[in-house]
Amino acid sequence: MLRRFIWIILSGILFIVMLGNFIFSQYRLRNAVSQAREQLMLIASSGVLLVDVEALLSVPLIQSAEGSPEYRQISRQLEKIKESNSSIKYVYIMMPSEEVGFMQYVVDADPVPEIITAHCPTSLPGDKYDVRNLPGIIAAFDGPSADKDINTDAWGVFISGYAPIRDNEGKPVAILGVDFDGAFIQDMEKKSGRSGLAALLTGILFIISFLSLKSWRIAASLKS
Repeated sequence: MLRRFIWIILSGILFIVMLGNFIFSQYRLRNAVSQAREQLMLIASSGVLLVDVEALLSVPLIQSAEGSPEYRQISRQLEKIKESNSSIKYVYIMMPSEEVGFMQYVVDADPVPEIITAHCPTSLPGDKYDVRNLPGIIAAFDGPSADKDINTDAWGVFISGYAPIRDNEGKPVAILGVDFDGAFIQDMEKKSGRSGLAALLTGILFIISFLSLKSWRIAASLKS
């Protein structure tokens, strides 16, 4: 009887510890995502001020425009944003395309990253990008925004922030996007998932132990 009671106490303590660990990991995850989103929106909003809108609108939306003076001018401005923020992996500018649900690149500070292969998309002027599952990009035409979750594409795992680029009349004509490497958030998500599983298993163990003691007591009372 005493051993059963001690086992229930220990399993209950273990469950509380595991549950607390899960709750704390969830808090850390939400806090990390929130901080990343705020920082991304701030960087994107500040970066927009460096972009020469007239030069941007003069970049032809064809891949060969990568060598044009206007493209190089904007690319240098994007590089300055990267140099000022070491945590940024990619900086780019997109405009709406004629195809619903797709944006098109205008300038990318890293048009052909080393990880891109012949089977992956490029990011040269005019190249399209599917944004149907990225509401943050669409929302950026109304003001600074950021992804709520990490996204995975041919370039890797990222969490991104965006800000509108407006012409002289204040009309949004493009968005500036900045990407953080989302691997650290993905790792936190996995750890949080493992903590949740551990809490679930110890909770089941506690319930089984409690019911076992209850059954033993009932059986003992019937015998007496």
